[in-house]
Amino acid sequence: MNLRARPARPVAPIAVAVGVVGLWWLVAHNGGAGWVQLLGDVVFGTLLIGVVGPWAVVARARVTVRSAPADACAGLPVDLQVDASTRLRVRPVEPPGPEVFVGPARRRGPAPDRITVVPSRHGLHGAVTVDIASAAPFALQWWTRRVRLALPSELHVAPRRGRPERPRTEAAEESGEVHERPRMDAGLPRGARPYAPGDNRRLVHWRATAHAGHLMVRELERPSAGPVTLMVDLPADPDEAERVAERALGTVVDLLATGAPVMLGTLERSGRVLAPVADRRGAGRRLARAVPAGGSPDAGGAGGG
Repeated sequence: MNLRARPARPVAPIAVAVGVVGLWWLVAHNGGAGWVQLLGDVVFGTLLIGVVGPWAVVARARVTVRSAPADACAGLPVDLQVDASTRLRVRPVEPPGPEVFVGPARRRGPAPDRITVVPSRHGLHGAVTVDIASAAPFALQWWTRRVRLALPSELHVAPRRGRPERPRTEAAEESGEVHERPRMDAGLPRGARPYAPGDNRRLVHWRATAHAGHLMVRELERPSAGPVTLMVDLPADPDEAERVAERALGTVVDLLATGAPVMLGTLERSGRVLAPVADRRGAGRRLARAVPAGGSPDAGGAGGG
């Protein structure tokens, strides 16, 4: 955590106010009556505590993330449960989110404190950056401190589902393209068998189902299709990389809906990865870990971790 707290308002008015009250305190103690001296002591002490007190509170405050989901989608809110040592105002910075108050307070029920972040791009986040602030005890001056909160597990932010595009079959390896390697022909049906979990719904044999009284599917001589290999290369520009990732996710989901097995190739921090994806969640996680070709590992929306 960053231990350097800073005032949330300009320092000059604060310094002027403290200086004016300090001069009054000196004058009162040098020639004023007893009640004037007492009033000066109270006002000066209250102002000093109200201005410096929040700095001490913010500098000593501790915030931790108790729980967080493993998966999210760009543009959608994500709730994180947090624990705070004192009452604080928290504003998520990266990913951004709305301000909330967390920490001990008089409230009904043991409802946990939550902060909400809204990732704008796909990526992998091992931590979130927030600004914590306090004006305790007199709410005269806010002090703030930027801290980095580690997540209990990495947060995979999948891209939005974009419009699927017809995969290209040429062997060009241009940045930002989604390439397909040709599929094998569909197999020939040889009969019907009872439905098993995981069977493609397009293989349902309705006549056999009506005759047998339970769901039947066509049985093929060989798998209905070979795997479709999609190679996704993200460009260095973050906005363009996000659009490419969205199109890639839409294409993968569209192919999976047809029953075609999909092999997804991406560049991750550890290097090139080519592995099958079985559903939208798996594809979203793969694209969340993807980084631009030739770029830094943290580009393309990848967060700390």
